[in-house]
Amino acid sequence: MEHQKSPVDAEKEASRPLADFPAGTGEDFLSAALSLSSDTDHSAREAYKERLSSLKEQVKGLFTASKANHIESVKFIDTLCRLGVSYHFEKEIEEQLGKVFVSSDFHGIIRGDECDLCTVGLAFQVFRQFGFNLSADVFDKFKDGKGKLKGNHGADAEGMLSLYEASQWRTHGEDFLDESAVFSATILDGLASRCSLHLATRIKNALKHPYHRGAPRIETRQYISYYEEEEMRDETLLEFAKVDFNVLQLLHLEELALVSRWYKDLRIESKVPYARRNRTAEAYFWALTIYFEPRYSRARVTMAITLLVLTLVDDTYDAYGTIQELKLFTDALDRWLADAPYQLPDSIKHVYHIMVDFYDGLENELEKEKGRSGCGFHLKMSMKILGKSYYREAKWLEEDYVATFDEYKENGAFSSGAYAVVAASFAGMVDFGNLEAFEWLSSRPKPLQAAETIMRFMDDIAGHEMEHKRKHVGTAIDCYMKQYGVSKGEATEEIRNMISDSWKDLNEELVTRPHTVPFPLLMRILNILRGTEVYYKYGDGYTEPERVKDYIVSLLGQNIPI
Repeated sequence: MEHQKSPVDAEKEASRPLADFPAGTGEDFLSAALSLSSDTDHSAREAYKERLSSLKEQVKGLFTASKANHIESVKFIDTLCRLGVSYHFEKEIEEQLGKVFVSSDFHGIIRGDECDLCTVGLAFQVFRQFGFNLSADVFDKFKDGKGKLKGNHGADAEGMLSLYEASQWRTHGEDFLDESAVFSATILDGLASRCSLHLATRIKNALKHPYHRGAPRIETRQYISYYEEEEMRDETLLEFAKVDFNVLQLLHLEELALVSRWYKDLRIESKVPYARRNRTAEAYFWALTIYFEPRYSRARVTMAITLLVLTLVDDTYDAYGTIQELKLFTDALDRWLADAPYQLPDSIKHVYHIMVDFYDGLENELEKEKGRSGCGFHLKMSMKILGKSYYREAKWLEEDYVATFDEYKENGAFSSGAYAVVAASFAGMVDFGNLEAFEWLSSRPKPLQAAETIMRFMDDIAGHEMEHKRKHVGTAIDCYMKQYGVSKGEATEEIRNMISDSWKDLNEELVTRPHTVPFPLLMRILNILRGTEVYYKYGDGYTEPERVKDYIVSLLGQNIPI
């Protein structure tokens, strides 16, 4: 009688698509970062909070004073946003922008000769940032007879920077802003070497990640350093921003400790050796990009753990499971079985149990909250859809099949993970993430479709070279080359255009009132994509975390001297 192999023996003998993943930011950083929190005693924390409360009242007075002048109030709001403290005054900002937006005086001033390019670009950004569709015709006065930017603005570094940042909010049909995005970037690249070091640093940061697409806390950390060197800075506002950053950082470090403990308690590194090693800091950084405000503390912890679970599932399909094992895993996931199939290796069983236990627990929590019964169903559905899309890619790899671009794009919308990530972010929105919101999301509305395209294609462009170093399913670039018979460069350019169009789709949703769902839910999608930009614009920063380590250290490893 033939001896039947045990799952352990089978695991050793199977031919697997293993990947050599670099280590995460690491235990040394986590230990150092968490000690920053523990070294701050209770009395120091209370002193911080008292000072913050006092400064907030003073800043509120400054905000009130700015309202006497429409343009100055918009500039003040921009400064609050860039310093990361606008969340303290959300209601007041919404009311003030609403008043200014319907003011004929403001529309006359912004289109008049007294407002320069820097001011107009700033106002355009601020209004669109808060969901007000300020028309792009505010830039008409800067155009020549051919509809191009007048030649006398090319040497205006601050004006060019403002125009560049404003152009990131463009929607379909705003051709002047399309051209300005390219033109201003070229001009700024040259100006950065000729202007002051102070302004040059801000220009380089903006060219790397424009404010609209940057991670909010990174933008805040960089702008505090910039504002500190500004001659016209307000010392009260500067101190408020610094104290607020440090107070929030202590809270964020406490949350990171919870996520780290969850990861260690499950002994993931020893039980799932094939997975990317300890992405605790990287997952938390992305969660922090999705929402940083104090009221979302529980949401951040849940979001970071969700991202770690998604990483484990992704690595199981992409870098370990055989096609037979993945079929068993996918079928069990689709039926949401309490136990993993016995035929699976222990490592994959461990991943399956982590996933099911986590989502079952999340569903139980949501069922207890008003208006959120049934939301857990949608969270689990997002995982089932993700698993099926991963399995389809695994089958393509097993069959050595390069899909057509149309096939890949259809499946890639789901394998992007956008639905699962956005759904998880809604779970953290106690006030807005109700059953109606989840049902809206399950209909694949335009903002989700935009997120699917951006997340899938940015990941594919970033990881194309690395994934060709091992046996891996064809990326969007490979599939586009196959279907259209073009070069790698041409395929990449076309895919970048699709990403750009998807940003325009999302921008339109953000600035079209009334919004289809509460604005804070749309902001979650935007912030998820901001995290995507930071992680994938210059390579796969989640798989190769050295690319983003400096950002993580600046937010979680260093406080701001006051």
